[in-house]
Formats: sequence, C-alpha cells, structure tokens
Amino acid sequence: MGPSVESTSSEYARFLAYGHQLIEIHIGLRDMLADLREGVVPEAELGTHCLAFCAAVTRHHTGEDTEVFPLLAGRHPELRTFLAELERDHQVIAGLLTALRDAAGRLGVARRDAAGQFGAARPDAVGRLGVEGVWRGPDGPDAEELRQELGGLAAVLETHFIGEEKRLVGVLNAIDPSEGLTGLTA
Repeated sequence: MGPSVESTSSEYARFLAYGHQLIEIHIGLRDMLADLREGVVPEAELGTHCLAFCAAVTRHHTGEDTEVFPLLAGRHPELRTFLAELERDHQVIAGLLTALRDAAGRLGVARRDAAGQFGAARPDAVGRLGVEGVWRGPDGPDAEELRQELGGLAAVLETHFIGEEKRLVGVLNAIDPSEGLTGLTA
C-alpha cells in the first residue's frame, strides 16, 4: 500500500518549508564564498564567479526586502524591529559587495572586453598553485585587497545569516507553502 494523500501532502509541505529553503540558500551562498576565499575557482573563472556570487546575494536580499519581510512584518509585528535591522544589514552588505566587485575589477578578473564579455585575468595577475595543483589565486597588493574584502564580507554575512536563521526559520516554516513566497531565491 502506498503513502496516504495526507502523508504525501505533509511530506510535500515539509520540503517546501520556507525556513528550510532559507537555510539551503544560505548554504549555497556560503559555499560560493568559500570557493572564492579558498582559491579553488580557476583563474579564468574567478571574475565570473565573483560577480555571480555578488548577484546572488543581491538578488536574495532584494527578494527578502521586497517580498518576505513585508509579509512577516504584517503577520508578526513583534519582528518589525528585527526585520528593519536585517534591512540595514542588507545595505551594509551591498556596500561590501560593491567594494568586492571593485577589488576584483582592479585585479583584472572582472574586466569586460569590447563585446561585453568577461575576459581572463590580466597577464600580470600571476597566480600560484597549491601542493595539490589547485589554483590559489593571484599574488600582489590587488589580490591581498580582494582577500581582505572577501574576509570582511564573510564575517558580516555569517553573522547576518546566523541571526536570520535563528529568528526566522520557525516563522517561515509556519507559512503555508501554497502561498508561493518567492522572495527567498538566490
């Protein structure tokens, strides 16, 4: 005998729980950032990966600010102050993302050619290989600036993600998944 309609429905709702989606999105963003910080991204893809990460974080925070937080504030007035703090965090993070994009641009990893395509790193942005032969990123002052920007952003995002997860996962999981809340995407 197969699963009942009720158990299938509750299983469906469990997998669509918005709080769990939030955690999965944060895991994905953490992984992208770790790849950038650990130097496992191939040199030719570093700029594209950096820009993709910045776009994913921006898209996620914009969705939260425009769709998720207004819904939560309407249903849970006690969260309004916390949600306003998260929106301020988003503004700070947006500034850090701009600094990261600028640092990547100075390194030459996010340079566009005349056709608007992303080019490879500058020829003088020589990288180094680790013992395993994995790309460890370029050396020099621009590369150090990029590493510092990534480190600062990582610290702020981790604190932000942990706070969001602690306060919002249960509240988000209580929302009926049939409501189609899409503002969590990355």
